[in-house]
Amino acid sequence: RLGKRILAPHFLSFPLEVEGELPPPPFLLVANHLSALDPFLIDALAPYPIVWVANRLIFEHPFLGPLIRAVSAIPKRKALPDCRAVRSIFRVLERGGVVGLFPEGGIPWNGVNRGVTPATEKLLARLQVPVVFAHIQGAWMRKPLWADHSRRGPVFIRFTLTTCGSLLSFWHSEWEWQKRHRIPFQGERRAEGVERVVFFCPACGRFRSIIGRGNEVLCLSCHRKWTIDAYGFIDGLTQEEFTANQESLLGAFCEHTPEIVFPKVLITERTHPGGALRSFSFGPVVVNREGLLVRGKFFPFSEIRGENTFLKKVFEYTSGRHLIRLHLEKDACLLLSLVRLRKGNVVQCPSSPVSVNLL
Repeated sequence: RLGKRILAPHFLSFPLEVEGELPPPPFLLVANHLSALDPFLIDALAPYPIVWVANRLIFEHPFLGPLIRAVSAIPKRKALPDCRAVRSIFRVLERGGVVGLFPEGGIPWNGVNRGVTPATEKLLARLQVPVVFAHIQGAWMRKPLWADHSRRGPVFIRFTLTTCGSLLSFWHSEWEWQKRHRIPFQGERRAEGVERVVFFCPACGRFRSIIGRGNEVLCLSCHRKWTIDAYGFIDGLTQEEFTANQESLLGAFCEHTPEIVFPKVLITERTHPGGALRSFSFGPVVVNREGLLVRGKFFPFSEIRGENTFLKKVFEYTSGRHLIRLHLEKDACLLLSLVRLRKGNVVQCPSSPVSVNLL
């Protein structure tokens, strides 16, 4: 294909280390998802086309859109059932092709892949083709989802013929992998963007006081500093260890803060599931105890489905026939955490009060 011929030389020059080989088609290729470049790296290694299942939103991205169309892809609604995408997967496999799939559906904010979703589990059980697992390592360390800048370092991919049952128990942590291998990922601005996932200072508890500057994580309130080293660790801690108190702090913050306002958000609204653009504007977004107030329109949490983030700057959800995308430079992960907290899906507010200092 034209797209593969154009893209393969570029991605084959990438610092890749590959183990194992791909079998002849047809088969389903399943991979853990660590970076936006994952499908392009694997596609460059394959001797035949791979039809990837991709978030519909990628097709509208100014850079990734042309790339994903060049390598062919099946658009899918993220975090929601999509019968059209499932039918497309079966058609490709029945014709003797290869389908590429990231079972989690998104890149993790913390560098930890936690296995497949229930919907993907059902799909894997229905497919009567061989399954190849592409185990990717190092791609998240090369550029964490929250980071503004890439780092220089290798990516490892291992291809293994496997079973659906093995995939269901799959778990990968870039941090555990890095503890074992200690591979440096060089960069001069490793901390910039870390405020996307550190909502409170781990030392003083102040809300939105953390910034990344160069390789340092700084608190503008208590002036505490931490350094992200070439191995990705923050003063020797993994990201999960460094942010261990964020959930409890956010829970306490929400207990004492009935409304959280994001004053200027780029808002796009589309019909669902057709996808036709309905409106495009800037406006405030308010998170209260009952739902989201988006440009004056209220969406109760009970009607919000499929909430997710895309490429660190977009928070997306559906409500009825509306597909809402909120573009936030630094706060997409925070908004996702708030919505899930309010819905009771992830963070449970602690039973005892936690001290939270507000700016």
